[in-house]
Amino acid sequence: MKLNMLLLAMLLAPAVHAEPFISEYVEGSSNNKALEIYNPADVALDLTGYSIKVFSNGATTAGKTVPLSGTLAAKSTLVLTDTASAAALAAKSNMTFGTSNFNGDDAIALYKGADLIDVFGQIGMDPGTSWGSNNNFTHDRTLVRKSSVVQGDANGSDAFDPSLEWDFYAKDEFSNLGSHSGSGNGGGDGGGVVVPPVGPVIGNCGDSATLISAVQGAGAASPEAGKTVVVEAVVSRVTAFATGFYIQEETSDSDNNPATSEAIFVYNDAAADYPAVGDKVRVLGKVEEYFTKTQIRRTGLAACGTATPVQPVSVTLPVNSLNQWESLESMQVTFPQQLVVADHYNLGTYGELTLAPQRLFTPTNQFRPGTAEAVALASQNSRSKIVLDDLVNGKNPANIIYPAPGLNMNNPVRVGDAVNANLSGILDYSFSAWRLLPAGTVQFTANNLREEQPVMRNLGNLKVTSANVLNYFNGDGQGGGFPTSRGASTAVEFERQADKIVAALSAINADVVGLMEIENDGYGSTSAIVDLVSRLNQRLGAGTYQFVQVPGSTELGTDQISVGMLYKPAKVTPLGNAVTTSAGVFGFGNRQPLVQSFKQKSNNEVFTFAVNHFKSKGSCPSGSSNPDRDLKDGQSCWNATRVQAATELTAWLATNPTGSADKDVLIMGDLNAYAKEDPIHTLVGKGFVNLVEKFQGNRGYSYLFGGESGYLDHALASSALSAQVTYAMEWHINADETTLFDYNMEDKTAQQQADFYQPTAFRGSDHDPVVVELALKALNPADLDKDGDVDNNDITLFNNLLKSGVKLGLEYDFNKDGVVSSSDARAMATLCTYARCAIK
Repeated sequence: MKLNMLLLAMLLAPAVHAEPFISEYVEGSSNNKALEIYNPADVALDLTGYSIKVFSNGATTAGKTVPLSGTLAAKSTLVLTDTASAAALAAKSNMTFGTSNFNGDDAIALYKGADLIDVFGQIGMDPGTSWGSNNNFTHDRTLVRKSSVVQGDANGSDAFDPSLEWDFYAKDEFSNLGSHSGSGNGGGDGGGVVVPPVGPVIGNCGDSATLISAVQGAGAASPEAGKTVVVEAVVSRVTAFATGFYIQEETSDSDNNPATSEAIFVYNDAAADYPAVGDKVRVLGKVEEYFTKTQIRRTGLAACGTATPVQPVSVTLPVNSLNQWESLESMQVTFPQQLVVADHYNLGTYGELTLAPQRLFTPTNQFRPGTAEAVALASQNSRSKIVLDDLVNGKNPANIIYPAPGLNMNNPVRVGDAVNANLSGILDYSFSAWRLLPAGTVQFTANNLREEQPVMRNLGNLKVTSANVLNYFNGDGQGGGFPTSRGASTAVEFERQADKIVAALSAINADVVGLMEIENDGYGSTSAIVDLVSRLNQRLGAGTYQFVQVPGSTELGTDQISVGMLYKPAKVTPLGNAVTTSAGVFGFGNRQPLVQSFKQKSNNEVFTFAVNHFKSKGSCPSGSSNPDRDLKDGQSCWNATRVQAATELTAWLATNPTGSADKDVLIMGDLNAYAKEDPIHTLVGKGFVNLVEKFQGNRGYSYLFGGESGYLDHALASSALSAQVTYAMEWHINADETTLFDYNMEDKTAQQQADFYQPTAFRGSDHDPVVVELALKALNPADLDKDGDVDNNDITLFNNLLKSGVKLGLEYDFNKDGVVSSSDARAMATLCTYARCAIK
């Protein structure tokens, strides 16, 4: 009787918590912004007088107000979207609010007249990028109000922890929009009638449970996604930083199917208790695909004693296919082979490294683009990588743990350095990458030691280098004017940058220097090139270097950056004037080349030096028929323009633009093309010799991109000069070094700014300099075809000249009898480069 009276009283009581509230929040990519308003009442709601207000970046006054209108049916939702949202989101829309301007750090409030009835975030507080922590944050996420929440938060000034009332989903997840599972059954301080959910219960240890392999399935997504399951397995890893733990089936419960994983991540949600590694647990929860990683969102946990530790599965790189990773998701694995560092791009941002069995080379650095070999290498590279996680959440960690005990300039990690064999841990998927959560301290071996200066053969008499100086912009040239459009942000940063560039060029100590990415601000006393020369001469001695200038020029082209050239007047003398061209492709896109002929003082030998910086691969053009579009052959964008630059450059050089007829020509610079790509293929086809390939084979590299090494920085010699080149190499001071060691101070603690910087050559740029050693000498008169050697072709040419009656000078008197005759042809045979005067 008492129960019946209670139920009657509840039925007759006035409705409570009937105000609408924000039930879903979408902060997606670009204009994919949306809000969902839910009416929990049993009657329709007139929205007149209600409005949405946006408080941006900690503001206390709304920067945008969106009035609501119409009628919202009982237990229904209103979806508001950006006017320019994607079609999939727009299809869910009931109302648009113009161009949205809220981000993960902006408070959004629902008002009824002047009364606040719900708020997402905290008005008057700017959290930075977002509210929340770990993976539960409000930036680039979709959040859905928990079904247990039945009323809005009318206090706009209290602290906001989104995990208390919201469930988190991936960016651009719209599937929940348009409906909400709020109970509307009271709640709040007054309690209310709560109907228990219908579904699986956790049961007792040893009861029937779903196998993890069945939850994982053999595909990329779980066949059980969205369902509530009970699993029972052994805890293999606890990761409080990721708010959860990993469990793996005992061997006896394995399904012996290599396509299915035996482990899964359990998201601990709001639970404060964590099991321990080795515990056997029973877990109740909903199966989810969180950013494509299968997980169980825990709602129940039961301890079932302890179990024998799970043994890791052996994995060898490269894996057979990328699908193999999915079959090992969340399992304990070990890599028996010794892996090396292939990439450190994210070391500063996320504290992580990419490992591989060996240095990975860019496919088009090894093979012609589009060939079966290049495609095969690209596939192999993609299957050879695993990210080594640092077990720390968030960005820009204060302590970079790799290599142990911590990174600094005297304890670096370079590409090629090795980690200990049998590296073990949990295979995880997050932030769009497969990664290892290592067990224990990772040991590093420095296999790729620094060289304090380039190790040359020292067989030549002239040294030439090209160096990318990474946007060397010196402000106003008087200590101010920062930041500029590129390069250092402050005068302090510029001093740090300049010290590194000067240290590198001083150590190379070249007789002629080609520069790329120096500020194109002329040659006056405050210009970047004058600044660099002054610093070099201050270090090496007054007058050591001078710069080259095209007569009458104030700048070299119209780009913000240009190429430049320095030389040692004690070693060489400019022959004639420096020249450039803005014709054809050099009028736009490719930086103008700079060309100068030099005479070596010690022997009067002449060579011509051409410095270049071809168009980069980025900022692709539009249009499906544009010849410079990315053809997906590995050469990226603007390849046609770079090929045109190679063609026009060689044609122009063939006209002897400096006035020198000497055939010794050296092309150097950042050509933005790897060794086997079309622009280099074009230059080689015009008779130039790839010097890096000649002396370094297929192991040359000067640049690191996407975990792959290759060289964009080249040295190519004319056939006449090639025979006079004694050595060529890249000095690996930049590509192998982490960006943390550069001059920049952003995103570094004060301690890191000190620990990660030294005024040395290392990481002054992102490209390695190329160094060429020449032994310039007069051409052998017996080399009649000027190809750098003496062979049967030259003997044939000599005999034909004699037969034609051409009068030849005594330099062709090879037998030294005072006359030039057919007898000298026999003497020529003794001067041949190869046995039997072979033609090679």
